[in-house]
Amino acid sequence: MKNQTSNIKCQKSIFSFCFVIVIFAFCNLNFVHAQQVNLSMSPPIVQTRIKPGKSIIIAYTVQNSGDPTNLQFLIRPFTPIGQLGSLTVSQQLEGPVQFNLENADAVLEKPFFFPSKEKRQAVLRIHIPPGVPDGDYYYMVMAETVPAFGVAGQSTGVASASIGSPLLISITESGVTEAKATIGEFSFIPDYTFTVGKNVVRIVDNAKELAIVCSVRNMGKNLIQPQGTITDQFGDTKNKYNIIPQNILSNSQRIIKTFSDENLDKAGSTLILSPISAGNHRVTAEMTFGENASVQYKTLEFLALPLRLIYISFFSLLIVLGLFVVRYIKRNTKH
Repeated sequence: MKNQTSNIKCQKSIFSFCFVIVIFAFCNLNFVHAQQVNLSMSPPIVQTRIKPGKSIIIAYTVQNSGDPTNLQFLIRPFTPIGQLGSLTVSQQLEGPVQFNLENADAVLEKPFFFPSKEKRQAVLRIHIPPGVPDGDYYYMVMAETVPAFGVAGQSTGVASASIGSPLLISITESGVTEAKATIGEFSFIPDYTFTVGKNVVRIVDNAKELAIVCSVRNMGKNLIQPQGTITDQFGDTKNKYNIIPQNILSNSQRIIKTFSDENLDKAGSTLILSPISAGNHRVTAEMTFGENASVQYKTLEFLALPLRLIYISFFSLLIVLGLFVVRYIKRNTKH
């Protein structure tokens, strides 16, 4: 009986000790509050031409729809990468273009407090020193949050985010820009390919989607915006798809897009053909890259066939022939 009483007292002591530890832990716990960052910036993109020795002023507006934060304005050069419109932003401000904020209460790369539900304007002066070579210079005007920590024992979740507006500057002494480009790729992936004499025949399944890829290679010193159409001709029927105006930056290559509902969510294609009428198709890209520039053409041809129906018919014929052969063998075996 004494041992049982002793065990109960021991269990109560352990329970009390654990309870005190839990309470102590909660009393000394620093709760972390995640910071909500929601910034917007306008204008979303700026494209301008400037002569050497000249300056312009552009006003950017940033709105904070999230929690209060510390913010700073940055400017960084960027370069295009790949064919999908991606870019890489440098870590340091480089290049001949000079930038300065005209705001009385703001300096580039100096954080300031940005309350919630407020707007802040950055009045940016852009100066091109004399003698800067003609060509394009690409920058990203950025608004970046600066991580902050709370006080009085409370810590906020460290949140760092940035939003940017591309600034595309074409420096030209004469005011004229260069349009030097070509259709870099115009292709598709056929289901079958074979050669008849000197002709290459490409066959596709008309029951599947066919992705056409068309990219433009810009070999000039200035950005361009290709204009034109891609036409799918089948017999006397022609379906035209207009090219969406897109910036192709200097010394880069990019896959262009068309106003096609099937193509809106296809990142790596220009045009999706679906459905496809059975028969011979001729797809032509026709585009120009600037004022007074010549029109460039590229053409693809393919034969669309109901391959699934052909497969089914072929295997059905094999099965019928197989059954006929088996029946013929059994009949001859009986005799």
